[in-house]
Amino acid sequence: MTDKLVRAVTHDGAFRAIALDATEMVQVTSKYHAASTLGLVVLGRALIGGLLLSNALLKGDERLVMTINGGGPIGKVVVETSAEGHVRGYVENPTLELPLKADGQVDVAGAVGTNGFLTVTKDMGEGMAPFNGQVELATGEIGDDIAYYLAKSEQIPSAVALTVDVSDAGVEVAGGFMVSALPDATEADIMGLETKLQNLPAMNDVLGANHEPFDALTALFGDDAVKLLEEMPVVPYPENTKMDYTKMLATLPVEQLTDMLENDHGLEVVDRFTGNRIQFSEAELAAIIAQVNAAQ
Repeated sequence: MTDKLVRAVTHDGAFRAIALDATEMVQVTSKYHAASTLGLVVLGRALIGGLLLSNALLKGDERLVMTINGGGPIGKVVVETSAEGHVRGYVENPTLELPLKADGQVDVAGAVGTNGFLTVTKDMGEGMAPFNGQVELATGEIGDDIAYYLAKSEQIPSAVALTVDVSDAGVEVAGGFMVSALPDATEADIMGLETKLQNLPAMNDVLGANHEPFDALTALFGDDAVKLLEEMPVVPYPENTKMDYTKMLATLPVEQLTDMLENDHGLEVVDRFTGNRIQFSEAELAAIIAQVNAAQ
């Protein structure tokens, strides 16, 4: 099984659709963060939603950061994605546990909160000013909030469905889809889509045992109503190496580096995306300072 994303369009030209299976990616992410089931569902939904957003909005080497801060006990949720299908993210309190809801599901909205914002920052590439968009959270369920952002900030009416199903054995299914109305969509088309969405089985079921994202779209629209345009792999960003962090540290002011050297006698960098801890000794910090001074 390999995670992938598919792009499609309905034959009548009314809707474009993006669907993905990200089961492996969410499972790998769970190993980084030692998250509770609730923490993993929140982060998994955000990772999937971020991938859908980036594929809908970006091109080339553009990147996107989505931040959800609803004032809930899980804290900030941060996801970084690229047009090429790379993704990484974290939540501030991944071990959070809350009572289950009455239907037996984890309480995503209770964890995220609703008193806050979803913010999207798009890095448009070298020499281009970043684009920032922000909306108030609609429900705190993440999928609804992304759909609200698309409608209000990007003027793209869309339906977004996300799922992360976790058992004692790990992540069983993680995926989702986004369906957006095209200019030729009529009011009748949109009403018809709303009916289809209401009658659609749970995402866990429509992705199927084969974890095939296109199956979710054929389940929604019908086997002969949707045309596959493209598919691409979904992969985590490569982990940052010690050399990557050395380069980052070399961008800091010499005064700040000197303070770390003289007062802390070294430095520990914690990667929020992976939990990795990178140590820099006094000698290594001194070498970075010498490098910065030589470049000035």
